[in-house]
Order: sequence, then C-alpha cells, then structure tokens
Amino acid sequence: MTFISYAQNFEDVMLHRVLGHVARGFYVDIGAQHPIDDSVTKAFSVAGWRGINIEPVRQWFDMLVSDRPHDLNLNVAIGEKGELRLFEVQGTGLSTTDAELAARYQASGKEVFEHVVPAVTLDSVLAEHGVDEVHFLKVDCEGAERAALASFSFDRVRPWVVVVEATEPNSQIGNEEKWEDILLDHAYILAYYDGLNRYYVPRERDALLASFAAPPNVFDDFIRARDQAAHDALHDLHFRAHDMVQELTSLRPTVAQLAASLDAANRQHDERIALAVAKEADLRSGLDSLAEQAASASARVTDLEHAMALLRVETGADHMDAERRKAERTIADLRAREAAFHAEVSRRDDYIHSLLTSSSWRITAPWRGIRLVANKVARGSWRLVRPVVVRVVRAAIPAMRAMLRIPGVRPVVARALGPHTRIGRRIRAFFAPAPHPGDATFVAPEALTEQGQAMEVLLKRMINRRTEG
Repeated sequence: MTFISYAQNFEDVMLHRVLGHVARGFYVDIGAQHPIDDSVTKAFSVAGWRGINIEPVRQWFDMLVSDRPHDLNLNVAIGEKGELRLFEVQGTGLSTTDAELAARYQASGKEVFEHVVPAVTLDSVLAEHGVDEVHFLKVDCEGAERAALASFSFDRVRPWVVVVEATEPNSQIGNEEKWEDILLDHAYILAYYDGLNRYYVPRERDALLASFAAPPNVFDDFIRARDQAAHDALHDLHFRAHDMVQELTSLRPTVAQLAASLDAANRQHDERIALAVAKEADLRSGLDSLAEQAASASARVTDLEHAMALLRVETGADHMDAERRKAERTIADLRAREAAFHAEVSRRDDYIHSLLTSSSWRITAPWRGIRLVANKVARGSWRLVRPVVVRVVRAAIPAMRAMLRIPGVRPVVARALGPHTRIGRRIRAFFAPAPHPGDATFVAPEALTEQGQAMEVLLKRMINRRTEG
C-alpha cells in the first residue's frame, strides 16, 4: 500500500522503512509543532501508532490536542526542571529558548514574543506516564537540542531510532558538535544523514543500520500528502465531470423538445410581425397617395379662387355671378372629395389601431416580454456560470478523449453533438462566441436605408401607442 508522507524532508519515509514491521509502535516528538504540515509523526498516528507530543508554543499545542486526541500532548519545554524563557516567533516553527537566535529573528523583521514556560526532564515524562519502550524519538528544539538530550538518561528506555535536526535554523550549517557526544556516550551509532537530520540507532540494534543504506526512493512506494490531496481533488473533478455529462445526456430529449417548441414559437412570432409590417407598409403607402391627392385638390381650389378673382375684375357682375356659382360648385365638389380623402385616411388609421389592439397582438405581447427577460437572464447567468463550466469541461477533456476512443462512442457523440445539430451549434457558439464591439473581429452592422428608418419610426410609434393605450 502506498505510504503517504507528511514530513518536511521525508523523515517519516526513512522511519517507515526501518520500523514498518512494527504494527502499533510508540513515538516521542520533542518540538512537535504543527500536527499535520511537515509532521514526522502524522503518518504513524494515522497508521495506529500512539505517542507523546511535546510543544511549548500554545498555538501548536492547541492544534495537537484537536488532531491527536489519542496521544499525550504536553504544553511544556524539555530541559532542566523548572522554567525556561521561550522566544516565540509568531506564526512560524522557529520558536526557541536561545536568546541569540531570537535577537537575530527580530532583527530580520519577525515578530518575537518572550514568555516563561514550565520545563521538565524527558526522564520524568516517561517515568510519570509509564513508558517502557519508544520506537523512535524525534528532537527539533531550534537550538536547545543539547538541553533536551541531556535530560534523558538513555538507561531504562532506549529508543530504537533517534532523529535530531542537525543544522542551524534555516541553514545548511551543521551543529551536531553541540550535542552528538551525548548520544555517542550512550552507545548510539550514527546511521544516516539526510542533509537536515541525523539518525542514530543503539549499538544493541545495529541490525537496523542496513535499512539506512539508501535515501528515500521509488522502491519505498510513497507519495507526499499534498500530492495525494491534489490527486484526490482531480479524481473528484473527473467524477463530477462524468456526472455532468450523464446529466446533459439525460436532459437532451427535453432540451430538444424545448428547442423545437421555441423554434416554432419564434417562427410564428416572426410571421405575425412580418405580416403586420407588410400591412403597415401598404397602409402607409395608401395614406401617402391620399395626402398627395388632397394637396393637389387644395392647389386646384386655390387656383380656382384666384381665377374667380380675375374674372370678377375682367367681366361684369352677372357674368361673374354665373362663373362664381360654377366655381362654387366645383369648389364644393373638391371639398367633398377632400372630405372623402380624409375619411379614407381616418378609416385606415383606425385599421392600424385595431391591428395593434387585436387579440393576436395581445396574446403575443407576454411572449415578447418573457422572451426579452429570458434572454437577459440567460445571458447574465451564462456570464457567471461560463468560467466555472469552461474549467470543469477543460479538466474533463482527457476523460472525454478517453471515452471517445471506446469503439462505437465517437459516432454516437458525432450524431448527438455534431455541427449539424442545434445543441452542437450552441456548444460551438459557447466556446467561440460572436465578437463584441471593441474586438478586432467585430464588424458594425450596415446603416438602415431611408425606407428602413421610416419603418423603424413607424413601428416604434405603433408600440408606444399600444403601450399608452
């Protein structure tokens, strides 16, 4: 089974290689810090091991209590019994009892808080809690390794493996000369150095030395926890994409039916609009013709009146009266024709009004409003959802390509989602939308002709009249 590593420098991989045959072991972690991130003991805790986590910084201690309820968690420092000054470097794992290191951290801009913490010896901790065997002891005290090791006698309890951080904090400068003599004096042998930590085994367990012959490698069959989390997230994303594809497939008949209904409604609506526009154009043409005839009649009346005035001057009164009566009859006839023209104009205007107030126009009005609102909602929703859908679909592309390689799947997908189908065209339009104003590929629509502009004004007037009515 693949081993999941949580440690910073694969320390848990090396320890698992050495102690993997121990089913339920026991560990002691001095300077445990975070219970998961860069933790040497997390993998063993998950595997059923138990142990003692010692952490003087309250923030990390509280997290250990929450994550390791089955372990013994102690909010103390390890050293001589009494109290120690702890320099807590806020939000890091660099907290130390070394005043010189603390001053260096503060000079680099880090926040350092000094406070006093209780200190106990490691011998007293193990004796108080009845610990008789420790399979590995990890020491990471940021400069206080000697004080921690000096508080342990290595007599009654002899850990199988001791792991000590062996460099100055945040550097590759070794510091083993400060504390290694304690381990060597208690018959411990240096087994391995990984560039950060030194591993020791007791002389009586020198058979474990063979397991330290090589650094962590492919034969240890391990994976980092953060890589495992990313793999699980990708796996979950593939399943979600598969579910979405199945859901889309199940909705295809409904979508097709709705698309057919929408197309039919659109065609019916477009036909009615075209018919109304054609009728309006005919009526407007007739009105223009009547207006021209009325203007011509008015001009003729004016000419006759002028001719009558000339006749009055050139002829006598009797002759003028006769001519006047004749002209008046002509004027009356023209006035009658003018009234007939105006009546015809009024009749056609009433016809236009009745067309706009007809049942078919009222019936299609809600549909026009719904269609307008639906289009706005759809466009707004797609602008919000589209980035998420694009990421999900793109993440699912490898799985989709693998599915298309299955015999018989590609023809089915081509028939269902090809460019000749409506949903296929919609999908392609989704990934290649029409250019917008400001894009390099955008082409502005051609200007309307004078007739088109007149028709647009007429339609707007009709709509306004319908709305006000």
